[in-house]
Amino acid sequence: MKKMGIRPYIDNEYQGPIITTFSIRNITSSTFQEMYEYIKDRGYAIYPGKVTDADTFRIGNIGEIYEEDILKLTAILKDFFAQMNAD
Repeated sequence: MKKMGIRPYIDNEYQGPIITTFSIRNITSSTFQEMYEYIKDRGYAIYPGKVTDADTFRIGNIGEIYEEDILKLTAILKDFFAQMNAD
């Protein structure tokens, strides 16, 4: 995520173990809904951010999640940002 310029919204020491909130400020002008649909169409889902004054999204960190899932999701996000920022 860091390589794409995506940072956790809060410092790691305060992050919860279940859901991580990421800031997408200055990463894309796309809406959360556009990003959600793009990712969902490829078999994954993200959560909307709960912070009302910031551009954020959340990823669940529990359940049956494998390294392969994380690698696929980050590749999908990378493709999404590349496509949206190329327009």
